[in-house]
Amino acid sequence: MKVTYLLAISLFVVACSQKKEGLEGKRAELAELKKQQAELTGQIKTLEGEIAKLDPKKAEETKVKAVSVTPLQPSTFEHLIEVQGTVDAKNNVQVSPQASGVIKAIYVKEGDAVGVGTPLAKIDDAILRESVEETKNQLSLASTLYEKQKRLWDQQIGTEIQYLQAKNNKEALEKRIATLQVQLNQSKVTSPIAGTVDQVDGKVGMMATPGVSILRVVNLSSLKVMAKVADTYAANIRRGDAVTIKLPDLKKEMKAKLSFVATTVDPLSRTFTIEATLPPSKDLKPNMLAQVLINDVTKTNALVIDQNLIQNTENGQIVYVAATEGNKKVAKARPVKTGLSYSGKIEITEGLQAGDALITVGYQELTDGQAVSY
Repeated sequence: MKVTYLLAISLFVVACSQKKEGLEGKRAELAELKKQQAELTGQIKTLEGEIAKLDPKKAEETKVKAVSVTPLQPSTFEHLIEVQGTVDAKNNVQVSPQASGVIKAIYVKEGDAVGVGTPLAKIDDAILRESVEETKNQLSLASTLYEKQKRLWDQQIGTEIQYLQAKNNKEALEKRIATLQVQLNQSKVTSPIAGTVDQVDGKVGMMATPGVSILRVVNLSSLKVMAKVADTYAANIRRGDAVTIKLPDLKKEMKAKLSFVATTVDPLSRTFTIEATLPPSKDLKPNMLAQVLINDVTKTNALVIDQNLIQNTENGQIVYVAATEGNKKVAKARPVKTGLSYSGKIEITEGLQAGDALITVGYQELTDGQAVSY
């Protein structure tokens, strides 16, 4: 029995000794491998450094750069023409007298509301009135002589010449009075439109002549913007086109449509005139500056990107897109051709397609083939 007990203890000690040797061996093996790994890592870094000195481009490719990408999708692209214009009233009339003379009276002041035919001013007509009175006296005598001569002629007394002379003299004086009456009426300056007196240039005692404005009457219920556009856009602009009008002085923006497009081009400025009717607004004033934005081209399913993504190289324009090569992501320089541009956006006509992963952040210092992450 004692011998059996001693044998069991001996077997247990031998088993424990064998187990300890197996664990220590594996630990030693692991330590050796880690040592080899550290040596290999050091060798790799050394080789990379040597490669970087000999081939900087290759080193750049091995450096991973964080970027952001945006899948390129077709969209609607609107190209706008921007031109400077001014606000004007459709009914904006400079009033001048029809007859020359000294201004005797002005009946209105700036800001007064007037209607069609409202008296605005009076030209001195004293000489005309004297002429009318004098001619009326002459007509009275001529009419008396004519009546007497007619009665005599009806009785076959006197000559026909005497009768015709009396008749002709009477009719000439009647026409003279009619002409003087028209001239008298022309001495009254009246408003041709309903509106507001915007400007009074004439003064009592000033000499007025036809064609020289003494007042301005404006109807602010109907305003428009006028602008001139370069003739290179003539084929794309039509009456009825939608426009956006910006008014810097009022810090306002409004929508309108072209109500007029000139059919002729100014030979000196090579421009044509456009007009757009404005909605009523109490803040609008004639001669205000306006910026007119005209949509001359609209393209659907266009590929449009931010203009600053395009880089100019010796070989032309490029953008960077992300691609997968094997098991890594890289930046690829893609040559492109561009079309119209507006407000920081530009149309891509060749070089990109829908679905391309466009690099939009971190593109500035990329090289073709450089590893990226996103």
